[in-house]
Amino acid sequence: SVASAEAAGIDIDDSGFPVTIDTANGVIEARRARIEQLTVGPIVARDLAATVAPAFGDTNVIGMNFLSSLQSWRVEGSTLILQPRDASGGPS
Repeated sequence: SVASAEAAGIDIDDSGFPVTIDTANGVIEARRARIEQLTVGPIVARDLAATVAPAFGDTNVIGMNFLSSLQSWRVEGSTLILQPRDASGGPS
């Protein structure tokens, strides 16, 4: 969400044309951003691309660019389980 990005100090790129995204609720316009560092428990990911749009409301979504850097991930009921790579091959 825009509010979460601003609260986290993420710079939103307002230059140029917006990105058009097809969502389940229709087409929206969004802006690109970069997350310098994202820490979730013991998992640290750096230099992640992000997309920010007012149309997302207060919803925040973890993208596949983050999830694919993990050893594995799964959903059990309503809980997302993140399995980091071992110390020698963890997300950068």
